Amino acid sequence: MEAPFTADRLRGLTHDHSVPGAQLTIRRAGKRVSVATGVTRVGTARPVTVDTAFALGSVTKAFTATVVAQLVAQGELEWDDPVCEYLAEFDGAVDGRMSAVTLRHLLSHTAGLVADHELDSSRESSLARYTASAVLTSPLHEPGRYFSYSNTGYNIAGHVIETVGDMKWQAVVENSLLRPLGIDPVFLSGGPAGGLRTVADGHTVRPGRERSVHPVGVYVPDGWAPASGLAGSADDLVALATLHLGDHPDADALLPAADRAEMAARDPRANAFGMADGWGLGLAHYASPDGPWLGHDGTADGGTAHLRFHPRTGTAVALTTNATTGTLLWADLVDILREHGIPVGDHRPTTSTASAVQTGLNRFTGDYRNGDTRFIVRTHQDGTTLHLTDATGLTAGLALRGDLTFDARRTDAETAPFSGRFVTETATGDVVLMQLGGRSARRTSAA
Repeated sequence: MEAPFTADRLRGLTHDHSVPGAQLTIRRAGKRVSVATGVTRVGTARPVTVDTAFALGSVTKAFTATVVAQLVAQGELEWDDPVCEYLAEFDGAVDGRMSAVTLRHLLSHTAGLVADHELDSSRESSLARYTASAVLTSPLHEPGRYFSYSNTGYNIAGHVIETVGDMKWQAVVENSLLRPLGIDPVFLSGGPAGGLRTVADGHTVRPGRERSVHPVGVYVPDGWAPASGLAGSADDLVALATLHLGDHPDADALLPAADRAEMAARDPRANAFGMADGWGLGLAHYASPDGPWLGHDGTADGGTAHLRFHPRTGTAVALTTNATTGTLLWADLVDILREHGIPVGDHRPTTSTASAVQTGLNRFTGDYRNGDTRFIVRTHQDGTTLHLTDATGLTAGLALRGDLTFDARRTDAETAPFSGRFVTETATGDVVLMQLGGRSARRTSAA
């Protein structure tokens, strides 16, 4: 795809989805096209350039995982060593299952840790204190048993990096990975922003006949830096991809091929239902007509980031946006790229064909928890469907199918249906988890 054509398509998509600004980088057959469009903040004339930094959200995790892999390559860490061997904070764990958590569990989201542990102060930047607090929580399940997306696990991985590297997470990431890849770092939390780069503001887009677009501040607790504290450009994301593809001039020195392959390998236990088609160590797997692609998605307050790369062909695609509708733009972009011969991998859930379940629903009712998040599942008045609520006001009807997946349709807001599933214990058939959007909630009591 030529640069003018790519730029025109990106401008059209930002207009369609009311996105103030965006970047797109495509690397294919050794050639790279980078385009930028729009403004960094609605109502201003500050243009987005290819160097503008956007909040990367959870794509930060791919950088954190890569640094862990570098330390493994250097012999400082081992994938399957218990994390308690590196972190004294695990001595204070209240649940013995914490002692079995490994780095592999953390990076594949199979540790069973709560999703979003927070400290009382959002400005607390000590990852040691964060870890000491996080290990006081109870795991959702035995480590290595199921997939449950966890920011908590990556913040603990960041503390491992600090402990072994004897520097703050930001310093290790900058010196070991960002600078060698030619990336001028911008940290949104836990330390001063590096360099002189412009950072795009985020925006919320409210639906309606005429969409309203409002700037919002990016909020990242300082203790969450390893999970979501980076900002960067689409070019920066493709630079990371070139390392994992082995195409960067210093790829083997920065991360040997064996360790790149270890990160890319799909973990059979990491069934990332609702998020991706599989998961490795810091990298998600996304299906495409041309085989699986690797990468990560990220959302921040008022922004999105998407990275995909294809190990077999060396193709890489990255998109950054500064609006909540960036995820919709990404989906349309994937379709356009596929039409033009770039079969980008993306997770597109398919509707189950299993028959509806309308009896025996009490088997699924009860309270489900993930940290401070509590879901309540009850049978509806008609007795043939399930009803889901939580403390935020979410109210939805669940249409359950025989394979234990369900469609949830909100009754408190006009939004598209979302999917989930119940998970049972193999030996007993008892329902133990409910999965929504890649996160698991443990069944703590029956109704």
